[in-house]
Amino acid sequence: MTNAVVFRCNVSASVGVGHLMRCREMARYLQGLGIASAILGPPENLKTAADNALFDIWQSTENRSTSEQDAARVLALCDQIGARHLVMDDYRIDPPYQQILRSNGLRWMQQFDASKPWEFSCDILVNSSPYERRADYLPWLKYPAKTQTLFGPAYAVLRPAFTALSLRDDGRGVRRILVGFGGGDDRGAIDMVLDALAGNVAPTLVIVSGNSNPQATAIAQRVASLPAGQAEFHLAPDDMAGLMAGCDLAIIGGGTMSYEAAICGLPLVFIGLAPNQERPCQGWHDLTGAPYLGRVGEVGAPALYETVTALIGDDEKRHDMAARGRKLVDGRGTGRLVNALLEREKI
Repeated sequence: MTNAVVFRCNVSASVGVGHLMRCREMARYLQGLGIASAILGPPENLKTAADNALFDIWQSTENRSTSEQDAARVLALCDQIGARHLVMDDYRIDPPYQQILRSNGLRWMQQFDASKPWEFSCDILVNSSPYERRADYLPWLKYPAKTQTLFGPAYAVLRPAFTALSLRDDGRGVRRILVGFGGGDDRGAIDMVLDALAGNVAPTLVIVSGNSNPQATAIAQRVASLPAGQAEFHLAPDDMAGLMAGCDLAIIGGGTMSYEAAICGLPLVFIGLAPNQERPCQGWHDLTGAPYLGRVGEVGAPALYETVTALIGDDEKRHDMAARGRKLVDGRGTGRLVNALLEREKI
């Protein structure tokens, strides 16, 4: 009987907060099964009152140091809470680190982003990107017969508010355009969208940013200076699901927000923030037709304007994109991941 699970989570302004969101939701699911959770990594300033109920132990790690030293911290935390199961939501879990975990008899799930196709020896390899396929990773699996691969949006971890939403009306026009690039540094993407669209399109731009975005204050000031109706700014909104469901089109990056927007039934336009978002963005394009314009800094305002105005005028294409995206994300990914880790019955 599993009594506890340890999470290793990498989260920061540059990395974003999607890792922590996934860990929280998996811990919430585990709590419903009567299983305790502990987390290693996130700084104290990201800890909320709700986290006190989710995690028996929250151990911040300011300096990761070497893989060997970090693995030693994980092992110590496992011993402290009596855990033999791990969720490694940290893309730095390299082959030497993995061998330490395996040599200590731990069973773990490893989230990865496909930008580092090194050797994997984990029990379960997870990537919810719509681009990845197991066949492509067989050369990188040290123990292919023992490593389960859970790839695709069916394994996306979503907050409960998104899974409880009613289906939107796909026939309505575009009145509000969501613009968001995760909870961390947007790397100038929001400013670029404002340059291209503010005052140039009729729909209101619904700008969303997180507290960890160093540009958040400047963006808020810029939006406040615009004429009424052009844009509105939301900093870490409490009801992100409701806000998103009230929009009709989304301009986003290739992170966690893509799954949230898909389950809300939003047609999507993608601008990648980093190299590790290129494959997910391309995967969404391949499976739903969502335009992927390239990485921030490479996308020009004219190209974004032309793409968005074309979609505003094409009801049939938006409807098709939204339907295909919603079909890929059913909101049951958290349960699928937890049950796979614990070797419970599949759902």
